[in-house]
Amino acid sequence: MKGAGYQVLMQLAKSVSLGSCFVLAFAGSALAQQATQLGLAAPPEQGIYAAAVAGSSFGPPRATTLAVEYGEHIHRNVQAYATLTYFENLMRQDMRDDLSLLSSTLSTVTGTTWDLQGRDRGVAFIVGAKYLVRTGDTVQPYLGPGAGAIGIKRKITEPRVGNVTAAVLTDFGLGELSLTTTGLTRPIVEAAAGVGIAAGRTYVDIGYRYRRAFHMTGPYDFSQLAVGIGMRF
Repeated sequence: MKGAGYQVLMQLAKSVSLGSCFVLAFAGSALAQQATQLGLAAPPEQGIYAAAVAGSSFGPPRATTLAVEYGEHIHRNVQAYATLTYFENLMRQDMRDDLSLLSSTLSTVTGTTWDLQGRDRGVAFIVGAKYLVRTGDTVQPYLGPGAGAIGIKRKITEPRVGNVTAAVLTDFGLGELSLTTTGLTRPIVEAAAGVGIAAGRTYVDIGYRYRRAFHMTGPYDFSQLAVGIGMRF
């Protein structure tokens, strides 16, 4: 994704990443200091993980999502994480209905079949924390919140004509100028639930996430089911 919105998102991602690293380091240091003050041995390192995640978003059209996630234990039952996610299509149902209606109208008026297809691609950077329900060393169900930023850019095409994004906006008044030209960057929150499975150094995550972006024209929320696999260090 290019443009001002993308640059803002990357800058925000970088600053949030640095902030999350500071929080993790501070939390680990505080736990170790507390244990020392109580005359106890410092808790053993719980390790970190890095995973590649693939899944599907739904709510808007069902579409592919790809992500990378980094996580670290900051307490026996708390895991901090940072996720960078790519969404293939987040276009809302009302906009897709408008494109379908416009296609029918143009087909009737021109006598030629029109098939307008829209896509809102997105990239989100989110940091959060998972509370782990300890059922053993291998299987760990979790719940947790997260927050960050999402960048969204719109593209509308027609098979015969090609890219008609600007024309649909200027000639027929469908869509938002910023989504069509430079894209939008907005705050986003999420609620996560799932299960982490650790087998040696291999880490598998099976999860559901509900996300909602703010300061959009109308509600912008969607869900995601995904499976991730990675390594623990």
